[in-house]
Amino acid sequence: MKRDRFDLLHGLRKSRLDACRLQLASVDHCADVLETQARELVHAVDSALAQHRQAVSAGGVDVGSVVECRRRRHELQGGLGMLSRRRTLVNEVAGLARANLREALRQVEVLEKLVEKASG
Repeated sequence: MKRDRFDLLHGLRKSRLDACRLQLASVDHCADVLETQARELVHAVDSALAQHRQAVSAGGVDVGSVVECRRRRHELQGGLGMLSRRRTLVNEVAGLARANLREALRQVEVLEKLVEKASG
């Protein structure tokens, strides 16, 4: 194979490697955002539980507050479930992105070895 073809193929494979790195960085960023959202939702659930406890005090029950707290907790639990599903999907995509990155790196290394053999 001619040197210019090696260079062209090597350049294409390096571009793919760079794209795979960007893809993995993007997926990692999504995972970080989802983790932050999950922490915020857990904090909101804890806050809703504290409000629920205050609504049910030893001196009586504020029915309106209890109903509102339960509704809010239910919403938050649904949000946590949705975030959990999103995190599962992001983890799957991250696995694919890592596999793509490994393969792209392997292809670049193989081409570099071929260039060395052809040069040497």
